Amino acid sequence: MQNDIPIGEALHRLLHAYRRAMRQSYRAAGIELAVSHIRSLKVIRHHQQRLLQPCTAQAIAADIERDKAQIARVVRDLLEKALIEKRPNPEDGRSQILQLTSAGEAMLERIGNAEHQASLRMAQGLSPDELTAFIRLASAMTDNLSPAT
Repeated sequence: MQNDIPIGEALHRLLHAYRRAMRQSYRAAGIELAVSHIRSLKVIRHHQQRLLQPCTAQAIAADIERDKAQIARVVRDLLEKALIEKRPNPEDGRSQILQLTSAGEAMLERIGNAEHQASLRMAQGLSPDELTAFIRLASAMTDNLSPAT
């Protein structure tokens, strides 16, 4: 590799800068949720809107690759903040179906706006072709590092 910065170091720097920009953007928007909470809200929305199927805590744990105990704490927090609600799962009495409340939907709207602002900052000065190439390369690298199925 002829570049001065090894690919791993460049990626490490980008990830840290992106996380910092996201935290700043969330803070500026008054969003005081941990990343695990935000990701859980997004999984619930994905199940509701894209998959058109109920979402359980187990589905969240699988999607964001966290253990069930961590997700149980996140779900409890989201319930306390009235961002989600739960109801019995008619297909499995041992689990609950999780749904976004209107407050949860509004929070995801705020999160989306904050993420958009951070993305605009990150893409500043880059051409559409450069952004397309970045997305293509990042996807290929992710696929290269993903376990074979």
